[in-house]
Order: sequence, then structure tokens, then C-alpha cells
Amino acid sequence: MSYKLDKINRTILYELDKNCRVSDNKLAKKVNRSRESVRNRIIKLEKDEIIQGFITSLNPSKFGYMFFKMYFKLANIPKEREKFYNYFKTLPGLYWFAENDGAWDFHTTMYAKNIKEFNNLKNKIYTDFKNLIIKRDTGVLVNVRQYPKKYLIENETSDEHTLFGDEIINNELTPLEKELITILSQNARISIVELAKKTNSSIDIIRNKMKKLEQQGIIIQYRIAINHTKLGYELFKALLYFENISEEDEHKLNEFCRKRKEINYIVRQFSAWDIELEIMVKNYEEFINIMNEIRLKFPTLKNYESLLMREDLWVFGQTK
Repeated sequence: MSYKLDKINRTILYELDKNCRVSDNKLAKKVNRSRESVRNRIIKLEKDEIIQGFITSLNPSKFGYMFFKMYFKLANIPKEREKFYNYFKTLPGLYWFAENDGAWDFHTTMYAKNIKEFNNLKNKIYTDFKNLIIKRDTGVLVNVRQYPKKYLIENETSDEHTLFGDEIINNELTPLEKELITILSQNARISIVELAKKTNSSIDIIRNKMKKLEQQGIIIQYRIAINHTKLGYELFKALLYFENISEEDEHKLNEFCRKRKEINYIVRQFSAWDIELEIMVKNYEEFINIMNEIRLKFPTLKNYESLLMREDLWVFGQTK
């Protein structure tokens, strides 16, 4: 049985996902409740493991890194699989990963300074787990269009989105900025006062550093990780193979995704497929209905593969 959210809690989660550093006072005004009531609701949502964490979305492209994607089909060796997953969690440059059912068992996003650095890492993984990996593939990420979690709100039509990846800019990070990113990645809702204490800095210095990182596009957003399965949702990924995708088709796809509250991400990359969509739905039938609609709207879509993402984990913040 799924966890029931009332309208107030849905709005709180939605607003926290747009900016989890929003004050309790501002949130209280949004939902027409007291600050104490809002604070207690957030605490309960954490206790009930609906809110799994407060995360800082970073764009490593803005401090000189490329994004790479890796996909794996694994042999049925449970102990080796567990070792494989734990191994990935320790890798420098790990941005995100997911365990799946479907076309691939595991896929991940990594960041590295260049192709040579990534290639060395890739070859080491393939060597260390040659007896576990049945099939593998890689890709180079172009950009990601990230939408708010509109599935939480009835009739939400927001046009908001953020974009990361794209142009690589070599902004140099100071030791303090690296420390800030690490702390914020562990708890994006930490107060400025606490940040100043942890970094041995003044409140003004921290505030200015954060503003600078946001203006440079290094910090994209402060969001929340939600346990969607407890809310009765399933997260699918569709890997889209186009015969040819024109600029006009891309624009039409962006417009389609913008209007669908179920679609969280559009991922463009160089790989065997052209585009990935992440889709949050109540069941497989809803997912198929969306994909059938895409097939009708885009005749150049040759085929797609699907994944049911069982675990979806953000593991970034440790800058190299």
C-alpha cells in the first residue's frame, strides 16, 4: 500500500524540489500554514523516508569536466554484483547511477577531464569485472534537460527547467569552494551559519562563494531525493533510436516533454541511441501509453528500449 500524501505535503515536496534551501517561512506562506507546522511536516516526511536527502545538483562541465555514460548487462552472480555496485560507489568522478530491470542491469554517469582519463577508468572496470560483465556500452553526454517533479502536483503546467552538460568551461575551484561543494552535496539544506562553522569562514564569505558558484552554473539547483516507490510510482527510462532527428524534431520533443508532468529528464548523448527519457508513472501501462503517443508524434522514431529503474542514486560532490 502506497504512502498517502495530502495536497499540502505534495506542495511542500514540489517546492523543496525546486529549491530545498527555501525558508520555512516562505514554504509556510505557499501552503497557508504556520512555520512550525511546515517544519514538522518536513521532519515527518524525512522520518517516514519519503524525503531521502537534500541534494545539490552540480554541473562538472562548468569546472572543466566531460560527462560519460556506461551501461552494463551482468551475469547472475549475486555476490559479484554486490561487489560491483559497492565498487562504483567509491569511484572518483561518479555522478549518478541506477540499478535496473530491462535492457541493462546497471548504468551510470561519470565525469572525467578528458577521453583518455575516462578510457583508463573504463578499461580497469572491464578488466576487474570481466567475469561478471556480459554486455557493455558507453556514450558521451551532450546535455540534460531537467524538469521539476510535476507529477506531485495536480494540473501543474510550469515551464521551468534547468540544463546541464553542454559547453565545457574551465572555472578554477578554490579549496574553500571544493569544500563547500562537498558539504552541500551531503546536505543541501544546511544553514549558512553551519556552513561557516564547518569551513572556518564568515557568513558573508560563504554567502558570496555560493552566489558565485550559482552564477557560474557550477551549482545548478538545490533539490530533494524522493522515495518514489513508497508513493506508488515507478521510474522508467526509455532509450530512443531515431532514424534521423532534426532540430525541429528535437524542439517538438522538448515541447512534448515540457507538457507532460510524468517526464523528469531528457538526456541527449552520442551513443547507439540518440535520446533518453526518464518517466515517472503509476504503472507500466501508463509508461506504454506515453511511448505509444511518442511513436505517433515522431514517425522517425525507429525503436526504443526500456528500463525499470529500481534504485536511483546521486553520488557526486567529491571534486577531484
